[in-house]
Amino acid sequence: MKSIAPREGYDPEAIFTAPLAGKLIWGDVDYRTDLGTVPILSDNEQTSDLSHFARIVSSEVTKIINIPVMSESTLGGLAGCLYNVTIPNIDNWRRFTQLSGYGGTAIVSLYNNPVIGKKVVLNIMDGLAAQYAGGPQSQPNYAVHHATLLASKDPVAIDALALQRIDAWRKEAQLPPIGRQAAYIQVAGEVGLGHADHARIEVRNVNR
Repeated sequence: MKSIAPREGYDPEAIFTAPLAGKLIWGDVDYRTDLGTVPILSDNEQTSDLSHFARIVSSEVTKIINIPVMSESTLGGLAGCLYNVTIPNIDNWRRFTQLSGYGGTAIVSLYNNPVIGKKVVLNIMDGLAAQYAGGPQSQPNYAVHHATLLASKDPVAIDALALQRIDAWRKEAQLPPIGRQAAYIQVAGEVGLGHADHARIEVRNVNR
């Protein structure tokens, strides 16, 4: 297992640009501090409209098997296939969450980037224990035993199925749906990354 080291773990040559500036923090490639200054105490706010892909995805691997967990996300609506392989693999990512209101288009554009999208050969969503609120951090009070794995080359189809199931659990728990927060799933279908329309998704059950 390999993690992404702060700053050094990102590729300064693998850049993603978007028309939204984000506040840089320590660990981002472009974050700068004066010699001897403790970053967390700095009063200088630095912003940038650039993000950098992790070296792992930009240059160290040629194929990706994407394994997200079936979970709601307070930042991206659904911590599914599209979210899992994009947001955790860039720096200056906070501007792309729902807190900024720009998450949908950015997640689709990030996945559509050849650094990521062309390398993903299979998506396997872990729905053995699913979570319908409070994610992506573990919140056992909102977890259900689902005993399901979803596998497909189509990340959009898996996310669409997961969103439908999670919203059903949220309705039972009298929580609002997350469909609007995860609108990027529909956008991904519209630009051809997969199928978001349930009428075009074929589900095959594989028994033991």
